[in-house]
Amino acid sequence: MNDFVKYYSKNNLITGRKFREINRLYELSPEELLRKYNEAFLSIFKKAIRHSEFYKKFYAEHGINLNSIRDISDIQKLPVINRQLIKDRVNEIYNGFNFLKVTGLTSGTTGTPLTVYRTPVNIAYEQAYIRHYRQMFGFTLGQPLLSIRGVLGKSVTHEYYKKANILYISSPNINAGTIEFYYDLIREFKPVAVEAFPSYLNKFCVELERKGLPLEIPNAFTSSEMLYQHQRDRIEPYLNTKVHDWYGNVERTIALAQDVQNNYYPLPLYSINEFEPIRVITTALINRNFPLIRYAVNDVVLVEGGDFMKNLVSPKVIRIEGRTGDNVDLKDGSVVGCMDHAFKGVSHIEMAQIHQYHVQDPIEIKIVSSPDFTKDDENQLRANLVRMLGNDMELRFTYCNREDLTYSASNKFNLIIKRRPGS
Repeated sequence: MNDFVKYYSKNNLITGRKFREINRLYELSPEELLRKYNEAFLSIFKKAIRHSEFYKKFYAEHGINLNSIRDISDIQKLPVINRQLIKDRVNEIYNGFNFLKVTGLTSGTTGTPLTVYRTPVNIAYEQAYIRHYRQMFGFTLGQPLLSIRGVLGKSVTHEYYKKANILYISSPNINAGTIEFYYDLIREFKPVAVEAFPSYLNKFCVELERKGLPLEIPNAFTSSEMLYQHQRDRIEPYLNTKVHDWYGNVERTIALAQDVQNNYYPLPLYSINEFEPIRVITTALINRNFPLIRYAVNDVVLVEGGDFMKNLVSPKVIRIEGRTGDNVDLKDGSVVGCMDHAFKGVSHIEMAQIHQYHVQDPIEIKIVSSPDFTKDDENQLRANLVRMLGNDMELRFTYCNREDLTYSASNKFNLIIKRRPGS
């Protein structure tokens, strides 16, 4: 879609109506909200089994018919689907007009991208959730928004989209030679919020800090990558901002957002989430034309307690650990997550990445350091890693530039890399 169509898909009467509906959801009691979830689930299920060629066949193969599901408590009778199962059958899942299809692709450091379909109505619903969430922190549509993006590429430094009052700047072009240009541009624009991948925003702050260029942006909205504590610790004080993180996926089957205490909570009636130890089983509620019902997301989201109904409405999210591969494997068979904690208290590191390709290989820690980095800093990091991993794992430190780190096909950053680049 061109920018005109995109804009009016995101900002129209449907978005406004959905925005008001979301606002009312926050006023409901847990019992009332649970009834809404039940109605939405039954509606999605019935439409899928009646109109989606994929679900007609798939559920018949598993002995499921319309009468098999009475309410949301029966959801676990339905078989789980995953990316591998549906990657060649997405056209059978979609039920709607082809001219309304908007194609998206999942991405990652491993595996084949999955094609997903959205519609202008689905996009409008998504945007209503985003607008509502941001307005909770004082940012309203039309206020000046700085957007740090990778899609502009190297050939375009920035773009201004007047209709939405958004200044886009190209993340690949942010470096020591351009930061003063961007600083002047942003100071003149006076944004009240910034949106970016956490790694983009971290990189931006590093370059500003190097040149001693102060900037204040009240709200920072991050998404699409894991937000690590060391990134928040750099971004918030330097920009005098508050970071608000949104966890979701390209498939739009789950959305957890941070509240004012930095606790994650599910956006009401966005999806149904079944939290398991090594994955989340998700059911999208905002895309009726491309229903993903009990779709497995291989992210680790730790919650307190296992009551499905309680966790549907108000789970206590302990932490989001990201992909199941976002941990270090030890030789004794155990795994260690939350590896960003190893960098806490270590000075003069701008970026870092942990590479582990086999449990018997040395763990390589790639470090992008500032000029003030010393052997003492390395020793502190080594001590932190040994405390977390034990003495049995060989550590190898490599000093490099940002460009030498590994990114996904869509330029997303992961702290831990488990496959050799190109393999």
